[in-house]
Amino acid sequence: MKKLIIILLGITFSFNTYAGGISLEDVNKDPILKGKFLAKHCSWCHDINKKLVAPPFKVILERYKNVPEETLKKQFFEAIKNGSRGKWADWMKKNLKIKMGKLDEMYMPPQKPYYNDEEIKLIVNWLLSLKK
Repeated sequence: MKKLIIILLGITFSFNTYAGGISLEDVNKDPILKGKFLAKHCSWCHDINKKLVAPPFKVILERYKNVPEETLKKQFFEAIKNGSRGKWADWMKKNLKIKMGKLDEMYMPPQKPYYNDEEIKLIVNWLLSLKK
């Protein structure tokens, strides 16, 4: 019985606490943390610093460093919501070694099926927080 209680407590703790001791309550209170949590699916293609199959977030931010923040929020929102194609073709040709398929066919798919507008705004704000 004691083992069962310990296992149940462990399961409960793991569902309510994320890496680094951040709880679901903490995530829900902090819009930046919530955006970071929502952006976990972005990590399939993007990393903050490393090249995966898409430009790292820091590279994206560097490219748009001279764009006013409100304009950038709108551009990032649209790119996440509706996807984008062709904006990073030169970067991809220089930085990725793709063996399968055609590099020109790679694009960022629309994320609107997965996120609502409010969630996309949270992701954009988290992304912009990486500039600081």
